[in-house]
Amino acid sequence: MQMMATFNTNLQGILFQRRNIYPNFEIMKTSLTLLIASVLLYTACKHEMINPLPGSPQDTIVVNNPNPTVKSDTVCFNTEVLPLFITYCASAGCHDPVSRQEGVVTNSYATIMKGITAKNPNRSEYYKVIIDREMPPAGSPQLSTAQTNVILKWINQGALNTNCVNSCDTTKFTYSDPVVTLLTNNCNGCHGTKPGSGNVYLGDYASAKAYITANKTAFLNAINHTSTVVAKRMPPGNKMQDCQIGQFTRWVEKGYPQ
Repeated sequence: MQMMATFNTNLQGILFQRRNIYPNFEIMKTSLTLLIASVLLYTACKHEMINPLPGSPQDTIVVNNPNPTVKSDTVCFNTEVLPLFITYCASAGCHDPVSRQEGVVTNSYATIMKGITAKNPNRSEYYKVIIDREMPPAGSPQLSTAQTNVILKWINQGALNTNCVNSCDTTKFTYSDPVVTLLTNNCNGCHGTKPGSGNVYLGDYASAKAYITANKTAFLNAINHTSTVVAKRMPPGNKMQDCQIGQFTRWVEKGYPQ
């Protein structure tokens, strides 16, 4: 009994000292609980917050392929990487310059490099959220393995601001090569899942042919960025290369060969 009384006295003394040394101890516990609750609530959002990394934009490197019938091993940022970030990430209401969700914009080399570390995909936040299926968010069209591999290869090559010219084989203008790839990389982030943005679905041959046939002039104006309404210019903010537009145009004019 004597020992128990001594223990209780000592325990009360310790608690008294804690309250005097840390007068705000209970307040701190309450604040910590609220903080944890807030974090748990936040992580229930569509995808985790992207934390832009310090970027170091580089000068444009022009890559001229003397023989466009043979694909260059160099990943072209302007024709292969940028279109993916624009159509799958920088659509209206997400990471475009107007919406700037979570403070992130992915419509140019400079803005994309804020979340990319050259030659280090494991430290490239924007690449990681894509392969982890956090961006684009669930319910939106997702990038294919082939597309994410292009981004991975670009990072491993140094994440250079490569601007490729003379990169199209203009003798090819069928749906299987290259139209389906042009649609997938430049349009299907918005129009690749039914019903599609603005009820425009271009995710398969029959749907693309039907829509473009019924809206030929509007479609060609959109990809040439000659539409009087800027919002109807596609892809938004980033016109395809003239040779790519030429391939699209020949495909349409030649009757949509498969």
